[in-house]
Amino acid sequence: MLRKIAPYLLFYNVSLKFRLLLYFLFLVILPTSVISVTIYNESIRTIKDNIEATLQKNLVSAERALLNKFEEMEQIAGSIYLNPDMTELLSADRPLEQVGIVNELASLNKLVGSYDLPGDQSREFTLRLYMLDRPEYAQYNFSQYVSPISQVEREDWYYDLPPKQKYSIVALSPGEIPGMTEHSIVLAKRLFGLRNATIPYVGLLTVQANIDEFTTIIAEMKPSVNSVIAIVDDRYRVVAASDAAMANGDIVGIGPPFFAEQQLHLDAGPREAVLNGEEWLASARSIDSLGWTILSLSPVSDLNGKLVAFRQVMYIVLAACMVVAFLIALWLSGNITSPIRKFIKVMAYARSGNFDIQIQYHRKDEFTYLFSQYNQMIRRIKELIDELYVSEVRKKEAELKALQAQINPHFLYNTLDSINWIALRHKVPDISKMVTALSDFFRYSLSKGQDIIPIEDELRQVESYLSIQQIRFKEKLTFTIEVEPEVYGYAAVKLTLQPIVENSLVHGIEKKRGVGHVYIHARRSGEWVEIEIRDNGVGAPAEQLNAMLRGDNGRSYGLSNVNQRIRQVFGDDSGIEFRKSEGKEGVTVIVRFLCRNTGGVTHNEA
Repeated sequence: MLRKIAPYLLFYNVSLKFRLLLYFLFLVILPTSVISVTIYNESIRTIKDNIEATLQKNLVSAERALLNKFEEMEQIAGSIYLNPDMTELLSADRPLEQVGIVNELASLNKLVGSYDLPGDQSREFTLRLYMLDRPEYAQYNFSQYVSPISQVEREDWYYDLPPKQKYSIVALSPGEIPGMTEHSIVLAKRLFGLRNATIPYVGLLTVQANIDEFTTIIAEMKPSVNSVIAIVDDRYRVVAASDAAMANGDIVGIGPPFFAEQQLHLDAGPREAVLNGEEWLASARSIDSLGWTILSLSPVSDLNGKLVAFRQVMYIVLAACMVVAFLIALWLSGNITSPIRKFIKVMAYARSGNFDIQIQYHRKDEFTYLFSQYNQMIRRIKELIDELYVSEVRKKEAELKALQAQINPHFLYNTLDSINWIALRHKVPDISKMVTALSDFFRYSLSKGQDIIPIEDELRQVESYLSIQQIRFKEKLTFTIEVEPEVYGYAAVKLTLQPIVENSLVHGIEKKRGVGHVYIHARRSGEWVEIEIRDNGVGAPAEQLNAMLRGDNGRSYGLSNVNQRIRQVFGDDSGIEFRKSEGKEGVTVIVRFLCRNTGGVTHNEA
């Protein structure tokens, strides 16, 4: 059954180099991405704001250019109207004779046809004068610029002319004015007899400009190649446009409903519109003096060209930064983990037993201290191995010598046994008893090389020692050994009682007058085994003797060593303690250690 591992645990199961690589890439790519996205969003907002500002600026420029053109047309009409000769003719009474009519018509035709302005600007326009109450003008065909008012007085736009206004836009399409054969913008101005109050209204002056004049002006204001700027009148007709086809109403999807919708959002700024399945950005501005609207239509794809270019550049720069960041992160992770890989390689040599190879590192960083300590550790391990090797060699030599020396105890036992038989043969019981005790003493002392032996063996060994000393001291030494049955079966440290008894004989009984007695009592107290050794020798202060065990006075290394061996085997609460005897003479020693079964300890045979 597969065990499911958490994703974050998988991350820690990869190599340190790979994790460092991911760390570095994350630290580089995250801020780079955040900065790039922030800059991109701010750039988009700035570019859009600039586009909207440009669109509004273009609309204002188009409005200004259009009004300037109308102002220019009005100036032309005004210059003709205020010409003294024209003023004189318009203020004169109507001629009664045919000759007067013809002369008046010729004079008017000449004045209208010969107008001029500085820079030859007037040649861009076509002027025409319609006179009131002059039906006779229709009989003559030599007049190119003057006609009777009857030609236009039946037109709807004529009735809509305001009585007092500088000028009015009256026609857009062919046929609306006699002689008008192409799309034009016509400016109409009422004329009055300025010098004759009895003639308030004398005629109508029109200034006609070809629509191409406005198309050229508007086309220069387009924000992009495929953009369209249109001027729409109050009846949603296209007056002029940067695209001539649009002026003719040939663009599908653009018409009065669309223009009406745009006019509802004049103050809302640019807005998106869908025309023929394509997104356009529409912006409108009202010309209050005319009641017209300037509409700008730009394909979103054209306006976003800068955004697309900026996005491409940003992607390229971001990709380049990621590649550079990856290479730098790869180099940094490799640079950091290189000492670790070297460390692992050297450790592999050490694991195989080669401690002569050390790490050579020349940088001055944290790894310098690590490798220095490792080199010191390797040198120390090598020294310890060499010391252990020498120790093992010496141990083998000692074991060999011990094996060779094993002959000596057997030789000693056989020799003592021979002496015992000789003593029995010659009937010398003291010699036989002493040799037998000495043989037992050595047998228990050796204990087959074991350090932990049964208590009964330790007691038999000290009994043999006392037996030998009793023969030596004769009637001067007696001893008593008492052992409670509960003590049997527990273990003791070898050669703990004999040094204590020897110390009692040497320092206590030998210096005493009279018979000396050594009393040994082994008992169990709770979880402890206590062996009491008491003599009636000359005695010594218990405090001084306990200080001697601690090594404070530098004496009695034997008993101090015995005490340390007991504490090492049975714990710090175990050991030897001197106590003041109940009588005036002698010293009492308590040997105390935990009850521990002998287990596999083999008893020596007596």
